[in-house]
Amino acid sequence: MPRAETTLINGYPNKILRWYYVASVIFLLQAIDAFEIFDRLVYGEWALKSGDKITESLNLIMIAASLLLFGRAFRRKTITAGGILALALVCFLLLSALWSVDPPITVRRGVIYLWFIIGTIGVAGSLDGDEVMDLLAMVCGLSAAATIVLLVISPSDALLPYSSALRGVFPHKNLFGQVMAIGTLVSVHLIRINRSRRLFKISVLIMFIVLTFLSKSSTAMLTMSLFCAVNGIVALFRKGGLARILGAFSIMVLVPTAVIVALNPDSLLEMVGKDPTLSGRTDLWSYLLNYVYERPILGWGFRAFWSPNNPAVFEISTAVNWTVLSAHNGLLEMLLEGGIVGTAFFLFLWVRNIVFAGRSINTSEKELGISSLLFCGAIFLIAISEPVLVEPGIVAAVFFSTGLMCERAVRVSRRRRYPTTQRATLRVLPANAADWVP
Repeated sequence: MPRAETTLINGYPNKILRWYYVASVIFLLQAIDAFEIFDRLVYGEWALKSGDKITESLNLIMIAASLLLFGRAFRRKTITAGGILALALVCFLLLSALWSVDPPITVRRGVIYLWFIIGTIGVAGSLDGDEVMDLLAMVCGLSAAATIVLLVISPSDALLPYSSALRGVFPHKNLFGQVMAIGTLVSVHLIRINRSRRLFKISVLIMFIVLTFLSKSSTAMLTMSLFCAVNGIVALFRKGGLARILGAFSIMVLVPTAVIVALNPDSLLEMVGKDPTLSGRTDLWSYLLNYVYERPILGWGFRAFWSPNNPAVFEISTAVNWTVLSAHNGLLEMLLEGGIVGTAFFLFLWVRNIVFAGRSINTSEKELGISSLLFCGAIFLIAISEPVLVEPGIVAAVFFSTGLMCERAVRVSRRRRYPTTQRATLRVLPANAADWVP
């Protein structure tokens, strides 16, 4: 796998001097709405707020970063089949404007998603596996640091209105919780691959865990717990001996517990402060199923169902007695926006990522494969109560980037295992050797 160039200062790699690393950080911070805090502090916030000069400027910066990163990946010939499939998915989403209930918003959102995918392909094509995880750690760490500073300077801006839930520099607590949970994942990943600066990495891990709990996002807390539990079991198995026995015992306890909770989730929901209806989500889902049945094949158009121009949104909000802006379920959101066809496309990419993550465990990118496989499982957990992959954000960024990196690792390993050799050219001598002229 081609590795990125490294500029050394005092013998240590200085990533900040590499333009594509800086561009990757800026791209991801904008893609996950970390810069939304500037817009909020300058203009304030209200329901259905439209874009302004700050938003437009930041989007232009993201587009520029996407083009630069994609161009570098194209020149390095590191764009894989997974990247082509991701672009094909975006083409389908843009094509849904033909049958969308709000074509302008489908085109606008589709173009934003296109630049997001182009930038993500560029990030994965410009950096190697460890650098991608370093990049995610930096993005999550900067978001956490900015949140702590904001909490000290202006608590009212860092907390949700009329609530003690922490949202930090993000628009809402669920997104903040997702970023902190993913920060937990990349922290344990970096601890696994390198034992240097271990105390610092553990301190950062603890910070992510604490901030995840402060977000009061139940989904984020469960996701973070999954990351910690699985990585703990992996660490026990690697130590061998008695630790491996303890790891096996942990699996024997956790798996049946997970099955029991899945069959009877009410007790767990009460423990994390949720009612059995998931704060009214199950009531919402029963209404949304009727709209899924109305357009089952192609859906209502990418990001169009929740448009203010769709009268169904007002009807649903009135029925459940709260303002609804998403399906609060990954599968339902896909069915509403892309129908069975679009949902099948997303699920195909998800299964494909699982396959390549599993295969990459047998390559030099073993740790990346483990983290990617774990994250694919976490997507299933997040999708229970939140839309996933259908909008640009931290979940989609990690999903596509790690998937592309695992695919690259598998293909590079395959080329090394079966090197291309020049076949010797055989010359057949004529029956009469004297007639042969070299």
